[in-house]
Amino acid sequence: MENVNEEADLREYFLNLLSKSEIKVPDEKITQMLKFLELLYNKNQIMNLTAIREKKGMLEKHFIDSLLLTKVINDDEKSFIDVGTGAGFPGLVLAIHYSEKKFLLVDSVRKKIEFINEVIKELNLQNVTTSFERAEELIKDRRENFDVALCRGVANLRIILEYMIPFIKVNGRFLPQKLNLNEIEESKNALKILNAKINKTFEFNLPESMDKRIILEILKLQKTDKKYPRKIGIPSKKPL
Repeated sequence: MENVNEEADLREYFLNLLSKSEIKVPDEKITQMLKFLELLYNKNQIMNLTAIREKKGMLEKHFIDSLLLTKVINDDEKSFIDVGTGAGFPGLVLAIHYSEKKFLLVDSVRKKIEFINEVIKELNLQNVTTSFERAEELIKDRRENFDVALCRGVANLRIILEYMIPFIKVNGRFLPQKLNLNEIEESKNALKILNAKINKTFEFNLPESMDKRIILEILKLQKTDKKYPRKIGIPSKKPL
């Protein structure tokens, strides 16, 4: 009985967060997301997937945070790559939400990808593939394949640009989620070299903690020179 009560309580809490954030998610997809939450919570007891330990915190800081991208994603964007996805944020949440769009989730930590594969199987998701290949290797047969690239807060912007921009089509978008705007100024050279520009900045607040969240819209203007990304280790040692 306790489990049933907890499930009902979590669903109500999630619905409340969605309502405050003005995000609409169909009921059956809420059920799938809550199943993902349960799998994440259980796996996190034995393997460090997230520093957030309790379910309500995960719902706000991972699930709502990922779903803020639904305010920015366009209907005609069909193919997505999420590099450094970790436990599946934002890519897996968005793949549940957008069953008609295709997602490739990438993380170089094999155990994280194995966890995501378990979730994909459990939820019977047909629109997600995964890879633990490094971006420098993956790019060889995925160059300019995607409408949108996603990346949540990992490396410094000017480093991550070198990895992400080559994956997206000309006129495609990179939508990094950042916690602050400090990195924009120092990314100007990288943007110029990679034929991209920051088009817009979206600012949101999480509904409970009121923590600020920023999504940048970076537009790819022309093809990227094939020498980017450079070999493993060089982008972080010698950023553009």
